[in-house]
Amino acid sequence: MIRSPGARAAWPLAVLAAAAALGAAALIAFRPPPSTFALPYPPDSPHIRQGRFAAPACNGVQCQLCPYNCFLPEGARGRCEVRVNYGGKIKTLVYSRPAAAHAAQAGKAPAAGGRN
Repeated sequence: MIRSPGARAAWPLAVLAAAAALGAAALIAFRPPPSTFALPYPPDSPHIRQGRFAAPACNGVQCQLCPYNCFLPEGARGRCEVRVNYGGKIKTLVYSRPAAAHAAQAGKAPAAGGRN
């Protein structure tokens, strides 16, 4: 029986590849990767509410709040980073958080004019 010299060199590589695969399988078994469907936000936050202006799409939700019409698969945020798809429903992350506030003067005095 005639053996080629490359066959003897390929054997240690096959053993090394099998050991690497076994090590990777053990690593995944003991330290699983994070879940894709983990909570993207704290569920008890008062600033998170059910969003409006959304339509169910093929494999997610279509946000229709702004002209971008973002398609949001499960767990994704829109371009505005304010709305998220969680459980097939769109949620707003900034409920009751104003972007701008203006404090108007309560009792404005009349302008000095022709009256004394």
